[in-house]
Amino acid sequence: MILHRQQPSLPPAQRGMALIMALVILLILTILGVTAMTTSSLEEKMSGNIQELNRAFQAAESGINKVLVDPNALVPNGSYSPAPYTFDGGKSGTAAVKVKFGQFAPPARRGGAYAYSATQFQGAHFDIASTGTTITNAKSVNHQGVELIVPKEQ
Repeated sequence: MILHRQQPSLPPAQRGMALIMALVILLILTILGVTAMTTSSLEEKMSGNIQELNRAFQAAESGINKVLVDPNALVPNGSYSPAPYTFDGGKSGTAAVKVKFGQFAPPARRGGAYAYSATQFQGAHFDIASTGTTITNAKSVNHQGVELIVPKEQ
């Protein structure tokens, strides 16, 4: 005699519950995946913006360095605005520089004493403002103060 086991039948309320649970878990995993993709995309944009801001800062610093070696830049009682400097053929950005004379003052002291005779020399103070701009329009404005020692006019 062969005995057949009968499968116990599930109550009507539990039929299809495994399918519903699988769909809920799949929905949760899909939401997590979409959130992870959105977060990584946002982080990529933020790092790109930081890189562009760094390029703008470097362009502004390079503009200051270029104007410091220009013999026409530091003229007492005047101002100077050269044409914007371009870097890497314009691919890395530009720097618009403005040099403005501030005032004459005694030369700065070094170690408590004047390095130059305060009766014969004076310090001409300048403010150099450089605005670096990248091709994506990121901007950085850098200021540099400079003292130029010049003979006193008698």
